[in-house]
Amino acid sequence: MAYFHLSETLNESSLETVIKGTYPFLNGGGEAGALIRNFDWTTTSLGDPGAWPAPLRQAVRFMLDTTIPMYIAWGEDFTMIYNDAYIPSLGKTRHPYALGASVKDPALQIWHFAEPLYAAVIRGETVGKKDFKVVLDKEGFPEECYFDFSYNPIYLDDGSVGGVQAILIETTDRVKAIQKLEASTRQFRDMVMQAPVAMAVIRGSDFVVEIANSAYLAMLGRTAGELVGRPFFDVLPEGREQLEPQMKKVMETGRPLVKDEFEFTFNRHGRRQTSYFNSSWEPLRESDGSISGFMIVAHEITEQVLARKEAEKSEARFRSLIAAAPVAMGLFVGRDLVIEMPNQAFIDIVGKGPGIVGKPLREAMPELITENQPYLQILDDVYTSGKTYQTFGTQVSIVQNGVLRHGFYDFSYTPLFDRDGNVYAILDIAVDVTEQVLGRKRIEESEQRVRSLVESAPFPIGVYRGREMRIELANQALLDAWGRGSDVIGKLYSEVLPELDEQEIYGQLDGVFTTGIPYHAKNRRVDLMVNGRLQPFYFNYSFTPLFDASGKVYGVMNTAADVTDLNLAKLKVEENERNLRNTILQAPVAMCILKGDEFMVEIANERMLELWGKTAGDMLQKPLFTGLPEALNQGFEELLYRVSTTGEAYIAHDQPVSLPRDGKLETIYANFVYAAFREAEGTISGIMVVAVEVTEQVIARHKIEEVVAQRTKELAHANEALVMTNQELSRSNANLEEFAYAASHDMKEPIRKIHFFSDRIKASLATRFSDEELGYFNRMEAAAKRMGSLIDDLLSYSQVSVRPRVFEEVDLNHVVRQVLNDLELETEEKKAEVQFRSLPVILGHPRQIQQAFQNLISNALKFHKPGQSPVIHITCQMVHGRDTSLKLSSEEQQQQYYLIEVSDNGIGFDQHDAERIFNVFTRLHGNTEYRGTGVGLSIVRKVAENHKGFVSARSSPGEGATFQIYLPVRG
Repeated sequence: MAYFHLSETLNESSLETVIKGTYPFLNGGGEAGALIRNFDWTTTSLGDPGAWPAPLRQAVRFMLDTTIPMYIAWGEDFTMIYNDAYIPSLGKTRHPYALGASVKDPALQIWHFAEPLYAAVIRGETVGKKDFKVVLDKEGFPEECYFDFSYNPIYLDDGSVGGVQAILIETTDRVKAIQKLEASTRQFRDMVMQAPVAMAVIRGSDFVVEIANSAYLAMLGRTAGELVGRPFFDVLPEGREQLEPQMKKVMETGRPLVKDEFEFTFNRHGRRQTSYFNSSWEPLRESDGSISGFMIVAHEITEQVLARKEAEKSEARFRSLIAAAPVAMGLFVGRDLVIEMPNQAFIDIVGKGPGIVGKPLREAMPELITENQPYLQILDDVYTSGKTYQTFGTQVSIVQNGVLRHGFYDFSYTPLFDRDGNVYAILDIAVDVTEQVLGRKRIEESEQRVRSLVESAPFPIGVYRGREMRIELANQALLDAWGRGSDVIGKLYSEVLPELDEQEIYGQLDGVFTTGIPYHAKNRRVDLMVNGRLQPFYFNYSFTPLFDASGKVYGVMNTAADVTDLNLAKLKVEENERNLRNTILQAPVAMCILKGDEFMVEIANERMLELWGKTAGDMLQKPLFTGLPEALNQGFEELLYRVSTTGEAYIAHDQPVSLPRDGKLETIYANFVYAAFREAEGTISGIMVVAVEVTEQVIARHKIEEVVAQRTKELAHANEALVMTNQELSRSNANLEEFAYAASHDMKEPIRKIHFFSDRIKASLATRFSDEELGYFNRMEAAAKRMGSLIDDLLSYSQVSVRPRVFEEVDLNHVVRQVLNDLELETEEKKAEVQFRSLPVILGHPRQIQQAFQNLISNALKFHKPGQSPVIHITCQMVHGRDTSLKLSSEEQQQQYYLIEVSDNGIGFDQHDAERIFNVFTRLHGNTEYRGTGVGLSIVRKVAENHKGFVSARSSPGEGATFQIYLPVRG
């Protein structure tokens, strides 16, 4: 009866019962067997199962009885039949629709790589591949899968090939485990090489340097070629006495060794020196527990030790190993289990060579008996019961190449049935998972070791997973730096540290995750909320990408070193140096600093230049006796050398010295001190000179006897001087003004000539100047311009220094309009906006009032924020002296004042400098940033004082500034 006739007259349960009785070769097979028995095969090229050829029946019987993934592709259409074990490889998207379909069907995703292999099998060849990669859509999405498979011909009675028997072992987990191991090993090496601290791996009793990153090489002053691959003490023999006992101790005891502030004396860059390090030696264990070497994590802290040993820096290691195993297949025929058709992998596992073919299993592998192993009994039970036996990760002891080896295997014993349904052989398919099992244990041990190492590291380490940066690991040093507890694990980085939102760190982390490129920062300020208060810290830190087995970034590792104290110390030094420079420049006596063996003039104030009879250009950044050769051979060389070598100060009184005056040498007298100038660590780097010219006093003292002898005559002359009339005083002041004008005119004439002739020389020789010479020329022109500006400002200051005797009415609205007219080009260029209205008419000196407003508005235009147009507000109101914060006398407190405020939106300044900026020649910025002489605000104060008023200022950096002028209301 045809299969489809049965299906027309019987229900599904009755039909399967009939099929089992009619076609015993279709019995068993679980889910796939049931589907095969209930399938209408007459709709395919195979037809009724009763007409199937014997080889096909035998192959189906064998396939249904085994737990090894298999399928049969029969006939010209390669119609597919498969067993239960093959169903996972098909996935939900192709099972059960693949049953009875052609392998050529595109939906099965097989034919595109199987076609050439099938062609070889049809020609009678057996085809196989190991770890073959296929992209399959098993669960509704494409994924990479790996297989060990063989395609075997199924022969018909006439010797032709009727179909293909496919046997597959999916090795996806093993292959990906290998990939993960390789990626892990690569990550460990990359972690060491990219670490921001010095790290090295040393192996063996000779302490051979296996890995050393650039920081470690730089720390020792060696190249990779000099150090890597060589015994450590061959390269640094001077370190043997200090380091070898500690290295041996780590190797012998297997216990980590941590050394803080370790002092090490060695040769670096050709010079023997003593340095200090924080270092740890972490033993490296093999899978058998033996110590093969150790990892060094070191951080040079020489600079910190010299600055009170203030920073720490450390490192961590991360390493794991996994292994995978081969696959084996063999056939045990008859009760004696005679070995037939073993593949090479099986022969390799048995370890006896190809001579095992044709031998009973107990003869080929006597260790199954001598080692009291149960597998011969298990095989006999399978032969008797006809039931498959399967186990995973089971230990088997095998003598391989004469050595007893205890391995672990996934294997199955599958009975094979003859036509009569009797077991005639057992198929053994085994996968050696020894390395996989041991590797998994080693990975667990390695991960535990790495985690322990990270947790105990003295410097901050953290691991953040995913683009959202979920905290997976944070050691105690990192938690301490954050000021957080261990409950941060599992939380988002942004949730734990919200204060970093506007500090660029979130973007840096996302950039590392996106690009896979590490990010390193040095001496970077980070504001952290610690103990409920936002506090500034400084760190050297790194964000290093972490890659999975497929090479994709899955997270970021964060390592850091706290360098807060070191940076604060540097800022304090810079502040002290700045204060010292300002003190020297503003000192009321002559001062300078001479540096180095040649006594280079590093800084000198105007009074010292006047004493020398030289300009700043003659002296600054030049050796003292190069800029002032006139001082040679007067004994000063020996004095300076003695102070610089002994550190003992030298004090001189009434010292004669010949210096240039008006183009010729003139002997003057001076009191001076030579004091050693010391650096922070106490070394002498130069000499500070303080001097006061006392020529007049000395000359007067020399003539004292003559003065005493002629005291009557001198007293007479003194009385005549005391009766100077008011007319003579007026004439003296007029003469002083004429002198100031003449001096400024005479000084500006040489400056004008310098401009004129420098332009002529530059136009004539510009093409022949070198870059350095052109730079000198430009600096000369700039210096001449500054000198001209300084002369103009000094003239203005001298003019306002005289208090006007006659005041008149001054309309401040008219004054401001006149100033804006003078500054028209500058206001248009900077797109400035000046707002004022209803300013009063006051009593004062028109020219001086205009100078004050000119300087205040110019100041606001000069110090505007880059990229932002200046906005200036000018307002006025009347206030009582008692209502102000000024320190006034009782009479001044009763006075009414016009309070004139000039406000801007510029760069501002620190309120600590609010009083100092009104001093003559005081500048808060370098000449390269903002040009000026430091006289403008001094003129504003002088104008206010001339009008019996006051000035003040308030500001903060970046918030603009407001200048206040208090002028008395004159009734």
